[in-house]
Amino acid sequence: MASNRTTAFLKRLFVWVPMFFFVAGGFGGCKKKQEAPPKAEPPQVTVAKVILKTVPLRISYVGETVAVKKVDIRARVEGFLEQRLFEEGADVKKRSLVYVIERAPYQAALDASMAQLAKDEAALAFALEQVKRYEPLAEQDFVTREKFDDYRTKAKEAAAAVKADRAKIEQDRLNLGYCTMYSPLNGRIGRTLVNVGNLVGAGQDTQLATIVQLDPIYVYFSPSEEELRIILKHKQKGALPVDVILSDGTIHPQQGKVDFIDNTADPKANTVTMRAVVPNPEKTLLPGVYVQARLFLCEVPDTPLIPEQAVAEDQGGMYVLVVDKDNKVEQRSVKSRWVYEGQRIIEKGLKAGEQVITVGMQMVRPGMVVNPKFASEKKDAESAPKKPSEKSSKE
Repeated sequence: MASNRTTAFLKRLFVWVPMFFFVAGGFGGCKKKQEAPPKAEPPQVTVAKVILKTVPLRISYVGETVAVKKVDIRARVEGFLEQRLFEEGADVKKRSLVYVIERAPYQAALDASMAQLAKDEAALAFALEQVKRYEPLAEQDFVTREKFDDYRTKAKEAAAAVKADRAKIEQDRLNLGYCTMYSPLNGRIGRTLVNVGNLVGAGQDTQLATIVQLDPIYVYFSPSEEELRIILKHKQKGALPVDVILSDGTIHPQQGKVDFIDNTADPKANTVTMRAVVPNPEKTLLPGVYVQARLFLCEVPDTPLIPEQAVAEDQGGMYVLVVDKDNKVEQRSVKSRWVYEGQRIIEKGLKAGEQVITVGMQMVRPGMVVNPKFASEKKDAESAPKKPSEKSSKE
């Protein structure tokens, strides 16, 4: 009886043990395999295409306005300043009266010189009459030769005195004329440096005011020696226009043109002085103002353009990061000297249609794969309404 029970227990044991291991193995097989880490997505960068466009070739320089003519009004004779006949800072016309120094002393000196001339002219007339009277008598020996020579000497002395008197009169007239000062040109007069009632011209020519011509006006700027060669090449085809850009970014309404290029260069800066003459009928440009002189050279067709922020620079020069058809980054050296409407004019290194990175250059290196997006695509993606999350949709 006991043996039968043992046999039955062993049979059940042999049945359940394999099932236990089978079930245990099944539970072990249900465990999830360890997941591999997700691959990192390529960094997203903003790109722009190289476009071709006909652009005006312009070079901008820092320029300074200078008056075409500048004249100092100075007192050339000594005297008290009697009148100032202009408003400070006003426009004056050529030959308009601006200052008057007391005239009385110089008028008196002129009158005295005129009287002395009349006296000496009378003496000369008498001396000449004496020579004429005694000349035939001297030939007939009725008077001595010595006496006759004395009359001729007196006549010469009287003639010299008359000549000196006339020179004195001329000087007195000049001095009297210096008492009235006129504007030598059409221009704008500054403030008076000496007030009425002060003594001027005492031992020196006292400066009273300054007049400058404002229309036209000069703008001086200094291109480099390398740029000068390009400028001279285009100057052979005609006059070079120059736009004057003011400090607030506005453009002077009147366009100037280059009228002077210096014949020597500055060895320290390796630049050459150049000048443009600019019409200034409204007299809005004043001398001594720093402006931007934009020199126009020519129209250049099929010029590659890229955004200015796409160009970087290191010790090797300027470069851009190009994204090829496989979205790989390539560093490309470029040559660019000028900017047109916020875009770089590329002289060498890029072709039309190539893509350059404009935003995100600091995140990538040559050879990396990137996710390029145009600025318009990125803007549209940011402005698009966001989809609700899975959790919120369930809720």
